[in-house]
Amino acid sequence: MKTRTLPAQCIGLGAALVLLSACGNDTAAQDAQPTSSAPHASAAPADGAPVARLGATTTALGTVVTDAAGYTLYWFTPDTPTSSACVGQCATTWPPTLGAPKAADGTNLPGALSTLTRPDGGAQQAVYDGHPLYRFAKDDAPGQTNGEGVKGQWHVALVTPAPVAPPTAGR
Repeated sequence: MKTRTLPAQCIGLGAALVLLSACGNDTAAQDAQPTSSAPHASAAPADGAPVARLGATTTALGTVVTDAAGYTLYWFTPDTPTSSACVGQCATTWPPTLGAPKAADGTNLPGALSTLTRPDGGAQQAVYDGHPLYRFAKDDAPGQTNGEGVKGQWHVALVTPAPVAPPTAGR
């Protein structure tokens, strides 16, 4: 039977630790770097609750709400301020923004921030101005707005939505 020397064992252990640490989650980097993609929440505060850091960027459609990575966030017409209709395959194409929403440092988000409990697992989803927030899987770079108008039901989350004119009374 062949035995390894102590230096060889240390090298093997060191390599294993490097591989394992590459799979880890650097929460300090997440706070500093934008986050998004699949159902995702950024780093959790001391109480353990996930936080969704929201930013803003100017696009051809106006100033839109973004995740911490700068990816445009969207809202879905069938949703309500307290329920998400996008579950299953929908949530694969449109990953929900998970966690309690907080404006990133230096970002002015005048709309109301809240959460709802998702029906497909109970996670908290970020809500901006009464709209649950999602990313579009086909946006592959920050600032893209490829999801606007998809199926007539998906819309960019504008930082300050255009006012809706009241209906005119029939005469």
